[in-house]
Amino acid sequence: MIITTTKINFVFLLFLFVCFSCLKPVTFPNEPIIEYLGFVAEGDSGKISFSFTDGDGDIGLNQNQISPPFDTSSYYYYNLYINYYEMMNGSWVRATADPGGNNFPTADSITFSYRLENLTPTGQNKALRGDIEITMEPHYFNPISNHNDSIKFSILLIDRAQNHSNVIESPLIVR
Repeated sequence: MIITTTKINFVFLLFLFVCFSCLKPVTFPNEPIIEYLGFVAEGDSGKISFSFTDGDGDIGLNQNQISPPFDTSSYYYYNLYINYYEMMNGSWVRATADPGGNNFPTADSITFSYRLENLTPTGQNKALRGDIEITMEPHYFNPISNHNDSIKFSILLIDRAQNHSNVIESPLIVR
């Protein structure tokens, strides 16, 4: 009876080994790929969400990761950029913090910049797939603009190897 139980256990373990050895690891390109999921207004703040994949899993930065090229004066200090656009005279325009009412804005374009935390998984397969939801506060729109009733956003994600994702856009958001 012991031999029979041992044979059954051996066959069962062999079956499990064969099943799991057939599973291929998930693979994605090493550059992040993002896809728009949605936007929800919550009063003056809003939540924008998108999905992402990254083949080598190097999304996000550690808090202490501030040496070049991730120092505070570098473009790569932040790894997520959300650009703000307003509809003006039938065209999308990168909105500025000081619209000023003239053709020569005196301020930089409005960009929501974020520094995502390190998301690299442990284990042998580093490929990542997931969803990111960002709360834009205190305002998701420019409260001093006369054109903030029709807006949209573009999103760019950057990994630690400084690979840029595709740029995605939200659809028209009517306030």
